[in-house]
Amino acid sequence: MNKVFAAFEDFLGGGKSYDPSEQPSSSPVTVTAYSQPNVLQTRMKEEKMSHGGTVKANLSPVRLEMDHGRVVMYFCPMKKVEILEIVAEGDGNTIPAEAKIEGLSVPSHFKSGLYELENVELTSNGTIQVKATEKTTWKVIEKAFVY
Repeated sequence: MNKVFAAFEDFLGGGKSYDPSEQPSSSPVTVTAYSQPNVLQTRMKEEKMSHGGTVKANLSPVRLEMDHGRVVMYFCPMKKVEILEIVAEGDGNTIPAEAKIEGLSVPSHFKSGLYELENVELTSNGTIQVKATEKTTWKVIEKAFVY
């Protein structure tokens, strides 16, 4: 009888207790096939970037959404790429259509919504690469009310 009780106790959660210190303090950010990198590509072209170029930039706004336990970044609402520093000039060729994220994470308490992604390294070589730097931050964009 004790074995049955112990099995039910484990099944019902009696075997483990919740410890908030075990929860991750940040969540990695990713992109999917639906993240619309074509919008990022268009904004890069508007800033006269080309293949092979690398800049430090702010991207605004981007949308963060929770999707099956992952934080996914979408470029669809993006209005601008603000270039802060040119690291390497491009070669004049076409910016790739595919994007990937490297090293970006957000605090676990962040909610879905619009953000300004500040101080990232943006490279266009083979794929568009959005990389975190030591100065990368996320700034919440408050929704404006229309009366």
